[in-house]
Amino acid sequence: MKQFVYLIILLLIIGCANNSYKMMEAESVTDEAISVEEKTSFDALEDAYSVLITEKLQDYLDKQILVKQHPEFKSKEKDVKLFNSKDVKEIQQINFIEQPEVLSDSITKIITQVHFNNTETDTIVSYIKTSSTMIDGVKFKTSKAVFERMKSSTKID
Repeated sequence: MKQFVYLIILLLIIGCANNSYKMMEAESVTDEAISVEEKTSFDALEDAYSVLITEKLQDYLDKQILVKQHPEFKSKEKDVKLFNSKDVKEIQQINFIEQPEVLSDSITKIITQVHFNNTETDTIVSYIKTSSTMIDGVKFKTSKAVFERMKSSTKID
């Protein structure tokens, strides 16, 4: 009887071991299946850029306020003043002055007019850097915003 139980257990282990490699095989994915890109309208892209720029600029302002209120929090980033006004706390809205200029396949330059709650305006240059990452056959698109001051000191009202 003991030998019969050992035989059944042995057959069960061998049967399970033979099928385990089939579950772990990597499936090959063709380039055609991966390179499906969605076409977005310019308005949708402009709205996405607007949201991204607004969020990143508000983060920048929040960091500047935190450093002013608590000097022990030093910013590790280079201390670049983006705005002419020193008394800005919140962004009311942003407007794109020109059409976005595509510098390369991953970098877009946008001249942005920023309106603050204290009725001041300032103009900056926004660079949107996009990249695509493939994870488990799914394509993810990431965006990063970098800002710099306008070269001229003129404001656009």
